[in-house]
Amino acid sequence: MGGETPFRVVITGGPCAGKTEVWRFLGEAFPGGVPVPEAATQLILDGKSEDSLGMEGFQRAVYARQSALEERGRDKGLLLLCDRGLPDGLAYFPGLFDCLGVSRQEVLSRYAMVIQLGVIRDPQAYGRHFSNNPARHEGHARALALERELQKIYEGHPTYVFLPGSLEEKKRESLRLVRERLAALRPDLCAVAAD
Repeated sequence: MGGETPFRVVITGGPCAGKTEVWRFLGEAFPGGVPVPEAATQLILDGKSEDSLGMEGFQRAVYARQSALEERGRDKGLLLLCDRGLPDGLAYFPGLFDCLGVSRQEVLSRYAMVIQLGVIRDPQAYGRHFSNNPARHEGHARALALERELQKIYEGHPTYVFLPGSLEEKKRESLRLVRERLAALRPDLCAVAAD
């Protein structure tokens, strides 16, 4: 896609916040957009985890995979829909960027928009969703703590927004926000949206 800057949208949040569902929904709403999957889940399903690599090793691997996925996506289009972003690793390993020699601001500036989804508030409902995901192992209290860490990491981003509520509300509001921001910041990419 040449030297043009992609419009990267990050869908982030703690475990069982609905990230992947909203990410898929946006992929359907923007058929010309490029879906960038969550690197951590790929690694876990490939047998690489915090247990096998240690926290630092695992987060370095996630960062490298996520970065590669985003670069591959950039070759396919200019609207990248990311299931998590590079800064997410800081919630799990706060020293990650120091180890990698990158600044938080440098990494945050890659993203045109950040949408953080709220974790399911009801512990029983969380447990039901949690049991359906083989890559997840965090309990409800840990999920809420990760949510707070992600808020601290991303809240300085100029287009950061936090969306609580039901999955349907998150989908609706995410779609509205992406359409609105695309129209304001990258009208040239509005054509990738479905009518």
